[in-house]
Amino acid sequence: MDFSQLEIFLCIAQEKSFSRAAEKMLRTQPAISIAIKRLEEELGESLFDRSSKAGTLTEAGKILHSYAQRVLNLRDEATSAISELRGMYRGRLSIGANESTSLYLLPPLLIKYRQQHPRIKIEVYRNVSERIPNEVLERNLDFGFLSFDPQHPMLQSMEVYHDELVLVVSPKHHLAKKKGITVRDLGQESFVAHNVKTPARSRIFEFFAQNRTPLNISIELATLETIKEFVKANVGIAILPRLSLQEEISAEQLIEVPIKGMKIEKTLRIIYRREQTLSHAAKSFLEIVKSRGES
Repeated sequence: MDFSQLEIFLCIAQEKSFSRAAEKMLRTQPAISIAIKRLEEELGESLFDRSSKAGTLTEAGKILHSYAQRVLNLRDEATSAISELRGMYRGRLSIGANESTSLYLLPPLLIKYRQQHPRIKIEVYRNVSERIPNEVLERNLDFGFLSFDPQHPMLQSMEVYHDELVLVVSPKHHLAKKKGITVRDLGQESFVAHNVKTPARSRIFEFFAQNRTPLNISIELATLETIKEFVKANVGIAILPRLSLQEEISAEQLIEVPIKGMKIEKTLRIIYRREQTLSHAAKSFLEIVKSRGES
């Protein structure tokens, strides 16, 4: 049983004539008759009363009529829904990212995306970076943002943003007026740090160790925003991604102090499943991400 057979069946029932149905569907009457015969053979029942010239439905035909109409309606609804999806009238976009990406990189991208596709549902999940690759692989997320390359054969990884870790202090701190310092100058300072172990944090520890300088972390906090508030209050100093500091540095609420010899870069990547046709919603977001990286 296929859609064309059901269409022919419904047309005959509506026109109450094989010949008129053939004319309306731009087919020959023998082709119409063969299609109905095959449908009847498949169902094992006659659908039309052949003794009547009015194309009268049998009891089996009456039962099929209701179902055939519903099947074709569902087909039309599905086709319409897919057309709407292609036209970005509906759909879903799911993203996993860590705190800094969610707070500082994603908002302008998602605002632009929302302006272009206001009916797409956007879901952003704040995840620990180590969990994101598996969430993408299991199709719980369309995209993930990471500061490292997971190097998984089933994941595509693309660089989208280059950031750098910088030292910031309160305007009231004694280092605030310095044009530059060495790591040795920080051996007696108290640091405020994130309590999540990340590759960037490990590189900071390595840098201090290589320079035989203690890194005194006196306070560990759960969010970047809280860390910045502590630094503003001159409770400690911090080394944070520059992306997360733009507003405070511009407003001179925090002062960036260059550390000679420290160059700790942070490359942000977007990952997605390699062997998969992306949805229209996902393709559109990826284009926005790519255009940002090229700008």
